[in-house]
Parts: sequence; structure tokens; C-alpha cells
Amino acid sequence: MMLQLLELGLGTVGYAISRPDVIKKEFNLPENVEPISILAIGYASGEAASPDRHSKMRKPLNEIVSYEIFQH
Repeated sequence: MMLQLLELGLGTVGYAISRPDVIKKEFNLPENVEPISILAIGYASGEAASPDRHSKMRKPLNEIVSYEIFQH
């Protein structure tokens, strides 16, 4: 669905739902429907950024990730 929307010139963002009860109430969903995700759809406010930016803008993993072992 996201790829088809992209072909139509729309942008998307998918969200996992952590509080299905809130979504059910807001959207007045019936009891037999269990929401698991939401897909936000809209037009971008500007040109899409180049995927090449990641190699220039991202911090190295060793600056943002640490691996620790839990010892009891």
C-alpha cells in the first residue's frame, strides 16, 4: 500500500498501536475490530531528501549504541 501511494505522489508513515482501546474509541470501531497499526497519508511539504545523505549525516554506531551484558 505504501509503495502504491508513493507512486501516486503521496507520502506515508506507519505507526504501531500501543493503546488499541484509545483508537477504538476515537474512530468508533466495533468491538470485533482490533486495530494494530495506523497509516498516515499525505503530501510532502517539499522535495524528498536523497538517501545518500545517510552516509554523511548519520553518527557512527559506536557513538549511539552500546552493548552491555546483564550480570546478576
